[in-house]
Amino acid sequence: MEATQEQASGDAPQTRPAMKLWRAVFESASRTTLLDEESVMRLRRIQMVGALGVLGHPLYFVIWSYVFPQPYENIWLRLICTALFVPLLFASALSHKRWLPAYALFAITVGMPFAFIFFYLENHGSLVWAESVIIAVVVLYHFSAAFATIALIAGAAGAFAMFVLAGHSMAGIPWASLLLQIPIIAFVIAVLVVIKLDRQLLMEQKRRGMAVALATVAHELRTPLTSLGMTATALRNRLPAALDAGAPQREALLQAVARLQADIAHVNSSIELLVANSKDPRSARQELFDIGSAVRESIERFPFEPEHQHIVTIETCEPMLVMGNAQLFALVITNLTKNALEAIRRAGKGDIRIRCEGTPTGIRVIFRDTATGMPPHVLAKMFQPFFSYPAHRGTGIGLAFCRDVLRSWNASISCRSVEHEFTEFELQFPRPKG
Repeated sequence: MEATQEQASGDAPQTRPAMKLWRAVFESASRTTLLDEESVMRLRRIQMVGALGVLGHPLYFVIWSYVFPQPYENIWLRLICTALFVPLLFASALSHKRWLPAYALFAITVGMPFAFIFFYLENHGSLVWAESVIIAVVVLYHFSAAFATIALIAGAAGAFAMFVLAGHSMAGIPWASLLLQIPIIAFVIAVLVVIKLDRQLLMEQKRRGMAVALATVAHELRTPLTSLGMTATALRNRLPAALDAGAPQREALLQAVARLQADIAHVNSSIELLVANSKDPRSARQELFDIGSAVRESIERFPFEPEHQHIVTIETCEPMLVMGNAQLFALVITNLTKNALEAIRRAGKGDIRIRCEGTPTGIRVIFRDTATGMPPHVLAKMFQPFFSYPAHRGTGIGLAFCRDVLRSWNASISCRSVEHEFTEFELQFPRPKG
C-alpha cells in the first residue's frame, strides 16, 4: 500500500526528507515550555529561516547552475551557508545556550544578506539577484528592526569587501543597478516597519476589546459563584450534625467543602483582577490605608493549598499609612502571590517572604520568592501587557495591572531576579502628604 501511494504521488521519495526536516523543526519547537510567548515565536522564526537556508541554498545552486544558469555561482559559499543554518533548526533545543542569539545573528547575516548581495555583485546586478536581495530584506525584517538592520548593514559591508578581495576593482561594482536598487529596498523596509507599527496598534485594540469582554464575562459569573459559595457554607454548617457515621468520613467531607470554598474564593479573586484591569485604576476611590494590615489580610484570604499553607513569611510590616485603595492593593499582593506559587510549583522548592519598611523617601514593600527566578530577557518585558512567562501560562495582564494600579497612586513596582535563585519585587510608595 505504501509503495502504491509513493508511485501515485510521483515525487514522494524526494519530499520525504523535507517532511522529516520540517517534523524535526516543529518537534523541537514543541519542547520549548519554559519561555515567554515572544521568545517562542522568535525561536520558531529562527528555525523557519534555518530550514529555508538548509533547503534553499542547495536547491537554488542547482536551479541557478543547471536549470536557469546564471553567470556566477559558488558551491563552496553555498555549502558554508547551509552548514551555518543547520544549528538554527534546533534553536528551541538550544534556547538555554547563551551563544545562540549571537550565533543566529552571525549565521543569518552570512547566509542571507552577505551571500545574496555578494551573488548580486558577482552577477553584475542581474534582475534575479536584485529580487533575491529584496526577498532577503523581507525575511530579515520579520525579526526585530535592530536585528534586521545590523544583519543587513554587516552583510552588505562584508559582501562588498569580499567582492573587492576576490580581485574586482571598485569600477566592477554595478553602480547603475545598485543605485536603482537602494530606493526600492528603502521603500520595502519602510513598508515593513509600518506593518509592524500597525500590528502594535492592533495589539492595543485587542487589549481594549479583551478588557471589555472580560469585564462582561466576570460580571455574569459573579452570581453563580456567589450561589456556589453560599451552598458550600450551608453544607459546612449542616454536615457535622448530619454525619454521625464516623469521624474519618465526616472530616473528609468537611475538607472537601473547605476545598470547594477555597476554589470559589480563588476564582472570585481572578474575576476581581480581570474587572479591575478593564477599568481605569485612577477612577477607584483613594484613601489612607494601613499597608501592613492590607498585606496580612490579603495573605490570610489567599486560597492556599494544604501543602503551601506555611510557605509565606511576613517578616516585618509595622503600621504605616499610604494613599491608595486597599482593595486594589490586595489584588496586587494576590497577583504576586499567585505568580510566586506557580514558580514554586515549577521549581519544586522555594518560599515567599514579605516585609514592609520605611525609607527616607517613602515606604516600600519587598515581595521575594526563592523559586525559579527569571532570565534577563524576561525581566525586560515582564510588565508588558499580554506578556506571559512561561509561554501560554495565563493572560499576561496581571503584572501590567499591578504596575498601572501603583502608578495611579504615584507609586511604582520594579523587579530584580537571579535565574534559578530568587525573584524580588519592590513596591515603592510616597509618604502621604500632611
